Amino acid sequence: MASQLSWLDHDAAAAQRSLQILSLFNEPDARDELGIGGIRDSIADQLFPGTSTIQTRLRYVFFVPWLLEQLESRNTSSSAFAGASRAAEFKLLEQLIAHAPPNEPGIIGRDARGELKRLPSSVYWAALGSWGMRRSRVSLQQYFGLADRRSAQRRAQRKRDDNESYDGEQTGRVWDEKLIALRPEGFPAAAQLQLTRHEAEFLLDRWTLNHRNSLLTRLAHDLAKGDPLADAEQIWLHPRKEQFPQEIRLLIADAQRLTILIRGAALLYNLELAKLAPRCDNIVADREPELAVWAEQDLPLCAGWDLDSFWTRVVGKGHTISAPTRDFVRNWLDLALREQKGVAESRDCCQLIRIRESNLKTGGNRSRFENQAARAQWSGKAGLVPLSYRWPVARDFLREWYAGWRAA
Repeated sequence: MASQLSWLDHDAAAAQRSLQILSLFNEPDARDELGIGGIRDSIADQLFPGTSTIQTRLRYVFFVPWLLEQLESRNTSSSAFAGASRAAEFKLLEQLIAHAPPNEPGIIGRDARGELKRLPSSVYWAALGSWGMRRSRVSLQQYFGLADRRSAQRRAQRKRDDNESYDGEQTGRVWDEKLIALRPEGFPAAAQLQLTRHEAEFLLDRWTLNHRNSLLTRLAHDLAKGDPLADAEQIWLHPRKEQFPQEIRLLIADAQRLTILIRGAALLYNLELAKLAPRCDNIVADREPELAVWAEQDLPLCAGWDLDSFWTRVVGKGHTISAPTRDFVRNWLDLALREQKGVAESRDCCQLIRIRESNLKTGGNRSRFENQAARAQWSGKAGLVPLSYRWPVARDFLREWYAGWRAA
């Protein structure tokens, strides 16, 4: 869909959030049915900045600027830049397919080919800014539209040759010079997805400079020092968690509790929907015991959760976390801890879930509780994909980064 979203001319981070939301239409059970996505993303951005659930392989953060800088060096015009970028990205795709094993994962567009909508440039644009590889603070669409101005700025800079200005928006130089210097001769010919040692060194430098206190940076430094790569399913299961700084440990504990809390809400949400839908006895039979186990085994971990302190760690970090959202989390926590095993029969709990979903889906009467057509598309597992806070993406990136770090 990225190529169709010409209206995404706001900042790159907002564009990335929009693309992530759109990606959920392909994963209906992962949708944010109860409106806690802002909280989830606030935690994820602090732990693993620059990552996104729609990213695949790490070396694309080099491919994209290398391709775009080539277009800049040819003085590609503003009117032609978007089309030229698309053509260049498809040329890269052809090279990756030609030189990768048949089972190589993460090649964007391998199956879609000419039907590909979300190009690597849109998928990785926000990461390039977050990691300090891109200097100008513009959206991808704005970047395309400013090509003529950048060409004029570069010509003027060459005439002055005074080397006094290094702002990417003033000099016409968008990309870090060291990044461009790493581009292989003849690129994208024979392009492959494996990082080189120099690229891994460059990334570690960028992560350290721009996100020194993030978990992504810390784990990369740990790997560089010889610590083993952890393959934990969730970040709170990381074997070296207790060695992390306190701020990170607190965020991870928050993440685990939020995951537990929202899973219970999602179980009750599906159970309530099943009671409205005909021939859903099997869903009721699944969700009722799951909710009982959740209340007995998982919910106790949320007891004593200091939400006031939690809000100071996640509010105001670049994501909208509204007062109604905070109220919902607090009310659900209080009611669930009060009712415990009686959650499924609690009128207050059921009403809270119904009201929350209905309030979020007022436009177009999209609530599954009120719209039979919407309910007909429901799987019985809505919202039950566990929150991961982009740890699977970060874990894969770190694995790729470490392979590059160890490369000769």
